[in-house]
Amino acid sequence: MSKQFTILDREQELAQKIAPALSLLDDTDDDIANHIEKYLTSFGTTIVPIIRDEIEHQDSNHAIQTLEKVLQNLKEEGLHEVKEYVLSCRNRQVSPDLFTLFDLLSHFGYPESNAWIIEAHLNAMADAVKEHMEITEAKHEQQRINSLNAVFFDQFSYRPPTSHYYLPEHCFFHSVTEKRIGIPLALSLLYIILGNKSGIALEGIGMPLHFLVKSRDLDTYIDVYNYGLTLTKEDCLNFLIKAGIPYSDTMLSPVDSEDMLFRMLRNLYHCFKREQSAWELEQVEELMNFFEIEH
Repeated sequence: MSKQFTILDREQELAQKIAPALSLLDDTDDDIANHIEKYLTSFGTTIVPIIRDEIEHQDSNHAIQTLEKVLQNLKEEGLHEVKEYVLSCRNRQVSPDLFTLFDLLSHFGYPESNAWIIEAHLNAMADAVKEHMEITEAKHEQQRINSLNAVFFDQFSYRPPTSHYYLPEHCFFHSVTEKRIGIPLALSLLYIILGNKSGIALEGIGMPLHFLVKSRDLDTYIDVYNYGLTLTKEDCLNFLIKAGIPYSDTMLSPVDSEDMLFRMLRNLYHCFKREQSAWELEQVEELMNFFEIEH
């Protein structure tokens, strides 16, 4: 019977395999640095935890530069996967799957992002929602949404950031599911996916300045950023009036997963610009230009 390796065992085995390359990181020869970069990149996302740890403990700026290029190569592949997935869905004339789309985008921020772990987390939450609905005998749609809120906000403590709102990490599934903190759109996306897994049909509403969620069976709207607060159409109109935005019916219309992606890319653009993360900003801007998304 083959030996069963734990994650730690595999990581240690990989670390031993790449140790000779890591020992040459401070060599200033550009050819050697390029060879090491390509070699390390060839291991794919499994190498990311080691690379991050190596960057943290490195004293050589040259070595850090090479390691960061490895991470950039893997992050760039994440955006390429997003682009190819959207184009593939367009060719097949289907809307991109919401989870798949934003799992792929998460690879840009965190190449080590693991879809199985995030999916298992959401499945466990969905089981908790169904159990809560059963215990509370939730039959009407608002009661079912109350169960969803109880699990999402109370049991699993998802919440908005109390500071540093514009950190890019608040946009990516990997970090949001790990820290349970996200911007309105990121929280709403997970909320929609969780609702659908729990048998509650939810859709995204792309209102200007503030993304909302809506049940197809109710006339009201859900403000996930404000812990599932119920909003009426009048509440939404008042919000837009105060923001100085003329209302049109399309502002409270459902949006598809591609529209949600474009909105998230605009969020990331502003986050990276604020953080002065030049390389990341350039990559996001390039994808936005490809899809002709307004900055």
